[in-house]
Amino acid sequence: MTATLGKPAFAAHAPRSWTIVNFLPGDFKEASLKNLRPADPRTGAFEVTDSSRPAVLTSGEIAALFPFDQLLLSADAALPPGGSLTAEAQVRSAEGWSPWFSFGRFAAGAERGSVKGQDNDFGAMDVDVLKLKRKASSFRYRVTLAGAGKAAVLRLAAASYTDSSAPYESAAAAALPAGEKPLQLKMPLHSQMMQQVNYAGDICSPVSLTMAFGALGLEADPIRTAEAVLDPGENIYGNWFLNTAHAGSRGLYSFLARLNSLEEARAFLAAGAPVIASVTFGPDELKNSPLKKTKGHLLVIAGFDAKGNVIVNDPAAPDEKTVRRVYDRAQFAAAWLKNKFGTAYILARDLNAFLAVRDRVAELYSMPPADAAEKPKLIESQLVANERVELLDVSGGWAKARALEQHSLKANGKTLTPYVGWLPLDSLTFSLPVAPTAVVRAKTAGDADLSVGVKVRVLATAGDGARVVFGDGTPALLPEKDLTPLPQRARPDTLRGRILDTARLFLGDKYYWGGRSAWGIDCSGLVNLAYRAWGLDVPRNAGDQYAASRHLTRAELKPADLIFSSDAAKPRLINHVMLYAGGGRLIEATGDTGSVREVSFKEKFGVDFAKVRHGALVNGKKVFFGRIIR
Repeated sequence: MTATLGKPAFAAHAPRSWTIVNFLPGDFKEASLKNLRPADPRTGAFEVTDSSRPAVLTSGEIAALFPFDQLLLSADAALPPGGSLTAEAQVRSAEGWSPWFSFGRFAAGAERGSVKGQDNDFGAMDVDVLKLKRKASSFRYRVTLAGAGKAAVLRLAAASYTDSSAPYESAAAAALPAGEKPLQLKMPLHSQMMQQVNYAGDICSPVSLTMAFGALGLEADPIRTAEAVLDPGENIYGNWFLNTAHAGSRGLYSFLARLNSLEEARAFLAAGAPVIASVTFGPDELKNSPLKKTKGHLLVIAGFDAKGNVIVNDPAAPDEKTVRRVYDRAQFAAAWLKNKFGTAYILARDLNAFLAVRDRVAELYSMPPADAAEKPKLIESQLVANERVELLDVSGGWAKARALEQHSLKANGKTLTPYVGWLPLDSLTFSLPVAPTAVVRAKTAGDADLSVGVKVRVLATAGDGARVVFGDGTPALLPEKDLTPLPQRARPDTLRGRILDTARLFLGDKYYWGGRSAWGIDCSGLVNLAYRAWGLDVPRNAGDQYAASRHLTRAELKPADLIFSSDAAKPRLINHVMLYAGGGRLIEATGDTGSVREVSFKEKFGVDFAKVRHGALVNGKKVFFGRIIR
């Protein structure tokens, strides 16, 4: 059965801003290093070789997804007493490269602060934001560590760029996905208005930072935090670069970001990372706020209630009892995402939950293989590009990680949990928690050579195809016909035909144990990808797919249902899965012939299909039937 495909209907949302975060070894392959050497990835990216001399990291050229006219830069380092951290950036436009713009210098004492008088033909620094006179297409950054004593460690560098002329899409920014549950971080309550200083009305940023520190288990005092982030030249406490750099000096991963939706903020909170938001609003535009209006105010996003409204710790509250407040979802989105481009400080103990595969495919092993000969013996699965993972440990150049999009059953036989294994650390990169809106359904797609099953976010569609982006900001141009819109809304009968068409793309390929990509496939990998290509996520292994399926009689089987088998000696241990193709035929990736093939049930098992029952013993195999599509 072959399904006829119409023109896909993608939910395309072009972002106004994008944030990149570099902190893993693979992020710095094009960087220039002076007086720096790789650090243990568990503590940072680079350490200073000779602490008596400045150390400088200069990134390679970073192409933006879209022309931009604003740029934020942040850096995070463990600094010794007397050490300093400086961040600069250049932008490239039609006129060439700009001079270097300084985003400030973080250090203890009066040497800390922003740099005045940065105005030229390209743009000007507005304290902590580079505002361009003409849009740029790319940029690069430079981070300098200096200071005597114990060597400093650079944890990360981050940049956010914005097209300030891009429209604000209120529906996409404030959309409430179905099934969202309440979420709330615990943190101390501090009111800036209760602080016994004459500048209490000016310290919303350090007071918010103090509350976020508490959420992450750090003790902090609002006034001491304010003293540490004061920009003496501007006499302000809300310099974004200095606030995030101070958080880094407290041992946290901290960076500036500009987010495009409330759901991105929710993803950070779900991983235990507080989000400090910068808001602007006019009279009565943010009801329940202690402020009638503001040109700039910072507060902590603490969670979301059952209706999706935003729970905050607002330091402008008159007392601690009223610091925690709930703001209307759409009103808050306008004050933050529309008016301030989603500017935020992100603080976290680590960024391990915000990673994805950067390579077209990465193999997952049960342990790091010692050599090429060991790899086939240890392979567990494959992860395709942009697939999300959570880092658990690092050993040498290897990362132990949870494959968050591949699940298997725990020993209790009831709970699905992410697959765990080892893959090259260089194959991972930071990835913003943006929801995908399409999945590759062709076996391979575009010049990027993406495998079937790769999930991406569609930015726009035009005559030359769909512009898509990965979570790390890498763009690609793909034919629209090669993509399935997400979420998938096709009728079950239509899905069945499409799933089988995808499985047939592999016919004739060699069987590859652990394979789950266009370049190698095993039995459960074939089922997993054939379903994934049409928006249906199923567990990774045959036994787990059986546990997740509804058991059927032979007469109930429909095309794209599943046929499972186990050895008669171990009937409960499902070790093979096949797709039912209709008419007594099946599609399988099998080690028996070392290939992907479509054959009749009788060719496979030597028995007439019409005589087989669910659970029957057939020539030494137990055979079972299951359904994923409801």
